[in-house]
Amino acid sequence: MLAIENFAPIRYPFSDNQKVRQPDWEQYLEETAKMIVQEQSVKRLSEVRTRLYELLTHLIPPDVILKGLLKQVVANCDGQLKGEATALAALYEYRLQLGSKAIYHLEAFVAKVMAIYKNFLDESVSGFF
Repeated sequence: MLAIENFAPIRYPFSDNQKVRQPDWEQYLEETAKMIVQEQSVKRLSEVRTRLYELLTHLIPPDVILKGLLKQVVANCDGQLKGEATALAALYEYRLQLGSKAIYHLEAFVAKVMAIYKNFLDESVSGFF
């Protein structure tokens, strides 16, 4: 339904060669994932939490948010971290199904990803000295 809403303002009736425009919420989610990889701090975690809450208030399902974050984080991180990030996403997706407050589980996922990413960067830098 979200995709159909995205097409209507562009051109209706639809044509066979019509380009698919990325929805605003997906762009917002991509920017949020890039924020996670750019800086790992408490301040950044707070900013990301605000953005996640914004997505939730616009009725984007929490599992879609989690999968979108994972997709972007995996695209922007090293191969070694991809497995860890995917395992974390599976854990927090399971917890999303059990819990009632999605923001807590999404924020915990982001915090864990930030922590493993920061540790990876610290270990990489310490290898040079």
